[in-house]
Amino acid sequence: MKRKLAVLLMTAMTASAFLTGCGNGADEAGNTTDNAADAADTNAEDTAAESTDKAESADEQTGDAQDASGEKTVLKAVCDLTPHSEILEAASDLLAAEGIELDIVSTTWDATWNDMLIDGEIDFAYFMHVPAMESIEEEMGATLYSMGGIHIEPYACFSDKYASKEELPENAVIAIPNDSSNEYRALKVLETEGFIKLNPDMTAIDASIQKIDEYLIPIEIVEMDQANIIPSAADFDAYFVNVNRALEASIDTTSYLMREGEDSEYANIITVTETNKDNESIKKLVEILQSDEIRQFITDHFNGAVIPAKN
Repeated sequence: MKRKLAVLLMTAMTASAFLTGCGNGADEAGNTTDNAADAADTNAEDTAAESTDKAESADEQTGDAQDASGEKTVLKAVCDLTPHSEILEAASDLLAAEGIELDIVSTTWDATWNDMLIDGEIDFAYFMHVPAMESIEEEMGATLYSMGGIHIEPYACFSDKYASKEELPENAVIAIPNDSSNEYRALKVLETEGFIKLNPDMTAIDASIQKIDEYLIPIEIVEMDQANIIPSAADFDAYFVNVNRALEASIDTTSYLMREGEDSEYANIITVTETNKDNESIKKLVEILQSDEIRQFITDHFNGAVIPAKN
């Protein structure tokens, strides 16, 4: 009997030890599962963070590439102050969107402008029309190119003394510029208005008062440097100047005595040399300056004194 009890007691103790051992194994299995889950979460987070870093790095590299490809092109130029620089300024945002920035070297004309263009110190000039360009080519032995007309400044005659051409006295003294292209324009207006008759062979290159065949109305014409005409205006009964010069001098450009019609062929152009005739940035500049937005600016801002050129 005692032996049976001993056997039963041993069996019970063994079962208890076995059950206790199973419990520890379960805990360890649970712990292992939890650890595996934690490890998986950690790895997932690490992987996500790594992916984010890589994405950010890729974005930065893309941004760097965009910065590199979006570098600005700087175009150097000379142009008259009014209206030329105002028109270029009005186009600045549109140009910036195309990565183009302008460096206007000078807005006060002098003879060095032609040299600067021909010698390549600037990329383009914005102050002349085609006859003036051709005259410069002949005088300086250069080859220039018009990239397109932007605006027209109808050539006009003003007076500080009289309100209309009909008020001009007999033998009125009228100042006109002595550079051939602008002198041609002034003489053509005087012919159209019935003051003179010109030699039909006169051109924009050889224009001068010697090409007047007949004075239909007695007047005295004085040829002089255009830069000196407005400062000397009080010495004359009337005078011819470019409208941009009149604007710069705060002359009421609607008070002209006579002027070219709006069909004038003397559009102010973007002028370049051989070096830049295929320059894509120059082509884009002209495209923007001839756009509807800039044409509207010219129409609204200058109240008819300056008009958009026909494209």
